[in-house]
Amino acid sequence: MLTPKQILDIAAYAGKIILTNGAEIYRTEDTITRICQAYGIKFVQSLVTPTGIFISIDDGAELSETVVRRIHKRNLNLTKISQVNEFSRGLETNPLNFQTAMTRLKEISYSSNEYSINTVILLSSFGGCVNVVLMNASYFNIIPALLASLGAQLVIRKIGFLKEVNFVPQMIAGFIAGIISLFFFQQGLGDNLGIILVSSILPFVPGVSLTNSIRDAIGGDLISATSRGMEAAFVTISLAIGAAISLGVFIK
Repeated sequence: MLTPKQILDIAAYAGKIILTNGAEIYRTEDTITRICQAYGIKFVQSLVTPTGIFISIDDGAELSETVVRRIHKRNLNLTKISQVNEFSRGLETNPLNFQTAMTRLKEISYSSNEYSINTVILLSSFGGCVNVVLMNASYFNIIPALLASLGAQLVIRKIGFLKEVNFVPQMIAGFIAGIISLFFFQQGLGDNLGIILVSSILPFVPGVSLTNSIRDAIGGDLISATSRGMEAAFVTISLAIGAAISLGVFIK
């Protein structure tokens, strides 16, 4: 029989994993509630924001426990979200003991990405340069867009330049992509500088954060919707500033 503190630790850990990997607020709260109820907790209250998890449980009598988890960093890994979802639903039919449950969650949390960083960079660059086709521009612009995106991602994601500082890496990514795009354009490789540059920075655009912001707003989670929307806006502005600086400095 698990203690209330152990149940809270399992629920909070599971919630933290999916929240830090791009899950929506409603999904995080639903996962926390499922886990607590799977262990026989009748009354569960959870408040989740992009920077914190607050959970309170009670049995309607004397039992009452609360836990708080601070969220500092956020990433994107939909595989981990799916694995935690399966874990929480599995507990409804087969509740695990504390040690087994925490071991399983740690395996999910510390598991490596499904694809290598080189594969991610290459495929996301290809995905970005497809924007050239969507914009009905000349296929001649695909190569410079691909190379500009690869250059920016190698510096920011592969080398990890200033990855601990918010928004600065995106600004530098926009700057590097702008320099490379401008170089190839001036050399005659490509005929639309704007489309080349936009296509090269698309892999850095926070599409998931923006989508989650809208989803949270529809669900009534206004604090999360506002914070995620502001984060997406600042990232986008940082990319634009970096690109504008490169063009302003090197265009003559």
